[in-house]
Amino acid sequence: MSPAGRTTAEIIAEALEHFDIAISHSQRDLSDQIVINAVAMRLSAGVEALGALDPDTRTRLLGDQWPRMRGMRNRIAHDYGFIDDTIVRQTVLVNLPPVMEALRAGAQA
Repeated sequence: MSPAGRTTAEIIAEALEHFDIAISHSQRDLSDQIVINAVAMRLSAGVEALGALDPDTRTRLLGDQWPRMRGMRNRIAHDYGFIDDTIVRQTVLVNLPPVMEALRAGAQA
C-alpha cells in the first residue's frame, strides 16, 4: 500500500482514468485552445496520481519516461499560460498510449 493507504492498482486506475479522458478529449479539435487546456489538465492530473506510487514501482513501470512525465506535469502546473500546444498533441497522441499499456500491464501483475 502507498503511504496514503491506496494500493498500487488504485493509483494506476486513477491515473488511467485521467489519461483515458485526455485521449477522449483529444478526439476533438486540437486546434481549439479549450480542448488543449482540458487535455493538458488531465495529463497533469494523471501524472500527479502516479507520483503516489512507490518509487521502485514507478521505475519498474515507467523506466526513463517518469522524469519526462514529471517535467511535463510541472510545465503544465507552473507555466500554464505558456504550454506548447504541439508538445501536448505529441504527448497525448504518440507518447501516452505506450505509457498506458505499461500501466495496464503493471496493474494486472
